Amino acid sequence: MLRMPLLLMTIAWLLNTAPVAAKEHGLIDLDLHIRLVPSEHRLEARAVLTLATKDTDWPSAYRLAAQSEIDSVTSDGKPMYFKFDAGRLQIPSVDGLNTLEMVYRVRFDDTVPQDTVGIENPSFGVTATIMPQGAFLSASSGWHPLPVDVTSRFRVTITGPPGWSAVTSGRLVAYRSNGDETLTTWQTALPQPSLTLAAGRYQLHRDDLGDIQLLIFTSPENSGLAHGYLESCREYLQLYQQLFGPYPYAKFAVVENFFPTGYGFPGWTLLGSSVVKLPFIRTTSLPHEIAHAWWGNAVAIDEHSGNWSEGLATYVADYYLKERNAPAEALEYRRKILRDYASLVDTGDDLPLSAFRSRTSKRDQAIGYGKAAMVYHMLRDLVGDEAFWSGLQAAARHGLGKRYGWDDLQRHFEAASGRQLDHFFHQWIDRTGAPQLQLTDVRAKQGTDGWQITGTILQGTPFYTLDVPLRLETSPQGYDRTVKLADRQSRFSFTVPDRPVSLAVDPQSVVFRKLYPEELPATVNDLRASRQPLVVIASGSEALFDASRDLLRGLQWHLAPVMKEADYLSLRPTDRDLLVLGWPASPDLRPILPDDIRVAAHQFMIDGTLDINAEDVLFLVIARPNENRVAGYFLPGSAAAAKDTARRVPHYGRYSHLAFRHGQNFVRSTWEPARSPLKYRFDEDVSP
Repeated sequence: MLRMPLLLMTIAWLLNTAPVAAKEHGLIDLDLHIRLVPSEHRLEARAVLTLATKDTDWPSAYRLAAQSEIDSVTSDGKPMYFKFDAGRLQIPSVDGLNTLEMVYRVRFDDTVPQDTVGIENPSFGVTATIMPQGAFLSASSGWHPLPVDVTSRFRVTITGPPGWSAVTSGRLVAYRSNGDETLTTWQTALPQPSLTLAAGRYQLHRDDLGDIQLLIFTSPENSGLAHGYLESCREYLQLYQQLFGPYPYAKFAVVENFFPTGYGFPGWTLLGSSVVKLPFIRTTSLPHEIAHAWWGNAVAIDEHSGNWSEGLATYVADYYLKERNAPAEALEYRRKILRDYASLVDTGDDLPLSAFRSRTSKRDQAIGYGKAAMVYHMLRDLVGDEAFWSGLQAAARHGLGKRYGWDDLQRHFEAASGRQLDHFFHQWIDRTGAPQLQLTDVRAKQGTDGWQITGTILQGTPFYTLDVPLRLETSPQGYDRTVKLADRQSRFSFTVPDRPVSLAVDPQSVVFRKLYPEELPATVNDLRASRQPLVVIASGSEALFDASRDLLRGLQWHLAPVMKEADYLSLRPTDRDLLVLGWPASPDLRPILPDDIRVAAHQFMIDGTLDINAEDVLFLVIARPNENRVAGYFLPGSAAAAKDTARRVPHYGRYSHLAFRHGQNFVRSTWEPARSPLKYRFDEDVSP
């Protein structure tokens, strides 16, 4: 799971919702009739199972929610003996039968947390719940029979209270409401192992894109958003069909949820009420989830190979849309990926992409989303645009309904490019870490043909095979070279007519590499990653501590020790990252600010023109280079402003300074690194 900070919550994706090719036991048609009783947290169901092909065998067992109460199992009206234990339903003596019918009831009442600040798990621990506010039944909850080792085609009819609608995968084939109940029916075409279902008091807004249904299910309060979402769905579906090939499902639906999810399922996405109305969601999360229709859903993940789909959806949505529309933002996004990896991933807790399964922390996100997206970018640079997009189209076409691993993607990219890619995939998918480059032995000498510039690119072990871009600037113009690096070092040289000014290694950040500390601006992510946190309450700001609790939880600092300013100044610990609440009374605790930011008491100014009123909030993260630490400063105009903004700050992880007005962010920026070991400036007195 951007033009704004990296989402208020990271978009999650559930592995067990993807279609797979029918296995050797065949295919079952599963006709479900569901009634939801929210007041009692209950689902009432009748499931009719039919063998879909002549060579289909009845499965050995079915998985069903362990708390289910099974009223009957019959075939052609005749009772069948069954055994149900710990969520496993077995029905012997089924040879020769074409249909089975199961009638059962289940209570689903997972607690939905009222306060989600600081919870890293994007599901918030909710697997299945039915309550008056709405219903969410995940594919893993066992709300319908799951045939073991057999996939199903589904027809699902859901009956709910007046005003309720329900959504799952498939085409919407019936939708009607009367004064007593609402009924919705969905029909899938692709085989799937299981379904997720959501329900609530929705208003339906619809359109069509050819044969594709475009559906928006919103609460009455958010119905005004539907038109914009329909337009965005149309735009991204058209774009991705050009890039990947035909859309694999009968519909795409945006569905509002009553708690702040951001899930993607085959043919639909489930966005929380607090998420769906955020202005940037339509240009970030929405295309990401539409891309998942191809990558992760229609072409599923081989769980033994690693989750390749999150990085791909990140690349073709979060990154690629910026590249098309704003190249400067694309460059910043690549740099953000490198910064996140450097600040959030330690050598000891790194993992290879082949071991990434899903996001449970910011570290996982930096690897499985960010690093993987950069790998796709480097692959595209290596094989070229035509082969890259052709490879994806072949994967979408041949992988439809199958489980793919990294090696399957490699096979398609090799066929499209005519190149052997074993080494590329091995070094980026199977290894942990990233190369760290070094620029050394740079020399400039003037000769009869102009200026000759030489130098060496070094890397540590294990060695990577890299194409390293160089940019040499002279006063009139710039020159580009690509250095092939396969072992410890590689020499390079330029001959140019004019005196050199500067030399930079990978200035466009197209190589995934480990950044040096000097290249890392202090950001909110540094606070999140801190293992030695300390909260300091500025003198006179004691009331801010209670108002800042959501900030501490969001940064995972809720267990950090707390000191008053005077106590800190008497001890002056140097082994801690700081979060200072309020503006310190002592200059010794105040940061050295950039020239364009000034702070005085409860007011501050940015760029010399923007005078902030007392109800607004400034948040700064400043490097403490002498101690190799960072300090954050939470500077609200009032306790009320602090409480309103505290939960929002941790979601702006890649930024160094933020300003909020009435809880809405209006200034966000990242400091420019002071210097980089991979940039060399030639002295003015370079001698011939």
